[in-house]
Amino acid sequence: SKNVSIYTHINTDCDALGSALALKEALNFLGKNVDVYIHSNFPVAFQFYGDLSFINQKTVEGKYDLAVCVDCASEARLGKYKFTYRKGVRKTLCIDHHMMNEMFCKVNYVVQASSTAEILFDVLKTLKIHFTPTICKNLLSGIMTDTGKFMHGVGEKTLVVASKLLKFGGIKIEEVSTPLFNSMSLDAFNLLKKVYQKIEFLADNRLAIILLNRRDFIDTNTTLDDTDAFPDILLQLQCVDFGILASEDDKGYFRVSFRSKGDISARAVAESFG
Repeated sequence: SKNVSIYTHINTDCDALGSALALKEALNFLGKNVDVYIHSNFPVAFQFYGDLSFINQKTVEGKYDLAVCVDCASEARLGKYKFTYRKGVRKTLCIDHHMMNEMFCKVNYVVQASSTAEILFDVLKTLKIHFTPTICKNLLSGIMTDTGKFMHGVGEKTLVVASKLLKFGGIKIEEVSTPLFNSMSLDAFNLLKKVYQKIEFLADNRLAIILLNRRDFIDTNTTLDDTDAFPDILLQLQCVDFGILASEDDKGYFRVSFRSKGDISARAVAESFG
């Protein structure tokens, strides 16, 4: 394949975006022409990844030979690109760590791992590409965020990969952790204060719920993108086993995030609601 398009899920996160950007750089190194398409806004914290103005811009002449979907478990999760990613493309490939993946591409490489970034480390090693500092930072950002700063879903392999990324890229972990985790704006902090005031407890305090309405975002000059770290706050409480954050967008729809610990499966709860 000479011309390649890369896609990931709607409302992208660091694992999805970091994986897509790392794969693009690696394929460019191999002489491929690559475009990236993502149906998403990019929050302020994503300044970590540099200039993203090239995303959703077609630079490749003619049709794509291959469409690669990273960190995406279903065609529907591609958002508006679910209608176009296959168009005129001979081959489709999915690389993902979600074990409920619907295997919607012609080739599906789905592996149980902490993150798609961890899987891509092995993929790029097989391709014998040079691990530049930016590739290493992008992959490490995916691993660190999808594991909640290495607090869940971490096995020996995950830590080995993270260590190698630091070594190959000649980087320090602070170059990733500081801009991603210690860069909250004052507006987002004011929204966080509302979050603490709005927590509701049910089921003998084992269930915690935060409901943010549109007015909360207007009053603090924030958006849904400022809430990415909020669901994890609930699990810091010893008594809480399951946390829910529901945030209203400007069209009256709610984006809902589930978090769980112990033997309770957030995935199973999500599936029970379709």
